[in-house]
Amino acid sequence: MRRCLWLLALVVLNGCGGSGQKALTGSLSVIVNFPSKRVIPPETQRVRVQVSGQGLTQPLEQVAERPSTEGGEIRLTFTDVPIGFKTVSATAEDRYGTHRATGSAETSVVANQTTRVIIELGLTRLASVIGRVTNIRTGQPATGVTIQIHDRQGTSGNDGTFAVTNVPEGGQTLTVSSPEYRGYNRNISVSVPLTDLGELFVLPQQLMTPPDSPPNF
Repeated sequence: MRRCLWLLALVVLNGCGGSGQKALTGSLSVIVNFPSKRVIPPETQRVRVQVSGQGLTQPLEQVAERPSTEGGEIRLTFTDVPIGFKTVSATAEDRYGTHRATGSAETSVVANQTTRVIIELGLTRLASVIGRVTNIRTGQPATGVTIQIHDRQGTSGNDGTFAVTNVPEGGQTLTVSSPEYRGYNRNISVSVPLTDLGELFVLPQQLMTPPDSPPNF
């Protein structure tokens, strides 16, 4: 008799979630309307979709390639999404990571159902700024030089090239800085979608006192 009562209690406990109740989830179907190249230039190569909100400690993310230069729809599905209010954001990026177009929508995920959300992309006025930093003394690439524009910055790589992303268009001040090279400021004009500054020359620290303007060679 006692054994039967013990088994009955165990069954009831398991039925009530004594071993841990599974969180309620649903699916989220995201449709991103991607305009044609006349609206979003072909340099924009991918779309990053993020889901954030109730029940998520960090955003869910998927990345999709641009459907074609003529635009079209991008369809992504997120499964096992916790129920509750969600914000879905889509960001179209160029190969450097600049946000060329963005869009967002809000929805609620329902348990055991697929919720559909449609996002329309709209252009930003942000640009990628690229170039190459060269040691004017040796003619070799200058590595590890920081290029700052507005509140954005990038660092030159082993080949001296750099990319600063998400820079607002218009007149900006470029700041060059490095422990190994003399820093300086330069006024530039940033155009969307891409501004190529060409070569930026830097002087090693030991050659001269800091100039007020970039070296004029």
